[in-house]
Amino acid sequence: MLIRHLRARLATLAFCAFVPFFASTDAAAENLVGSPVIFRSGDWTVHRTKDAMTDKNLCTAIYKNDYGIQLGSHSLAIAVADGLKSVTLRFDDDSAREMRLPKRSEHAVSAINIEGADFERVQQSSRLRYRVLTGTDNVVEGDIDLSGAKDAYRNIESGCLGEPIS
Repeated sequence: MLIRHLRARLATLAFCAFVPFFASTDAAAENLVGSPVIFRSGDWTVHRTKDAMTDKNLCTAIYKNDYGIQLGSHSLAIAVADGLKSVTLRFDDDSAREMRLPKRSEHAVSAINIEGADFERVQQSSRLRYRVLTGTDNVVEGDIDLSGAKDAYRNIESGCLGEPIS
């Protein structure tokens, strides 16, 4: 159990280094840990960092202080330890989507990247459940409350302006 916990923690830390690839249109390697919180809604907090080349605000929402679950302007990314073999998503109380293979980019960073039509569905839903078969043949499931994500997304789209909150 301890080894599994350590693997999950390492996967989350590694994911934080790569997440701007998913969560933002601008790739910035700044670490979100310790960055100012600009907005809070439900279980979501919007963090602001700066792009090192443009000084533009980079906005990322974190779910329940879990830096492995990040909402950006074009995607929702969910870190999963031990790699991905398959992904299944379920929005609200609808039937689960068909199981799919991970995209190359998801496989490379061991994270689900929800974008496009599925990301639009994230914005319209109040709940997301996921099931992943990992590279070590373990099943990982999660249940994310999206109710605060809508307001967090609006804040991200506005450029996460404002003063840091405590």
